[in-house]
Amino acid sequence: MLTSVFCMRLNTYGVVIGWLGVIFSFLATILLSVALGFVDEIAQEIVKSAQKTDLTVSEVRTGLIVLLSVYLALKVINLLASAMLVVGTVKERHLLLLPWLINNGVILVFAIITHIGVWAQVIGSQMPFLSAVPIILISVGILVLTWYLYYGIYSLFKQIQASSELQRPLIPPATQQTNSYPSYTKI
Repeated sequence: MLTSVFCMRLNTYGVVIGWLGVIFSFLATILLSVALGFVDEIAQEIVKSAQKTDLTVSEVRTGLIVLLSVYLALKVINLLASAMLVVGTVKERHLLLLPWLINNGVILVFAIITHIGVWAQVIGSQMPFLSAVPIILISVGILVLTWYLYYGIYSLFKQIQASSELQRPLIPPATQQTNSYPSYTKI
């Protein structure tokens, strides 16, 4: 497990990533809401600039509404997961980090699939090898960085989980006497 990410303690890193997620998700939510408000104008511009003449404004409008609505829902989920990451890090509650881990784990899986598709397309094209190398290296770098950032939050999750189990065990050890009702199973 990691003890720091980019020279930051894991708690600091968790709060920074959480706040960045909250800010960017909030801005994306506003932007997507505005785009949904102007979906008719956007659809008309897409049809005007499209090379295909068989596209109608109503088809493009329907596609845009579905796409923007799904993306808006995902950004709201990301906003809530990032806020829970901040709260879970500050209050040291490992279960509050799970929504962020699940959400970004799914995003990481889709990113891996997308990068493999990009690699296959670049390798399968007639592009010279020296022109394809920078694209593949940048893609691998982005994927490794994303995995490293995710692993940092996972390490924070494990650290908080281990410290909470040490602080508050659910069942006291058998050798420790507690002030409770007597146990009649020891006859």
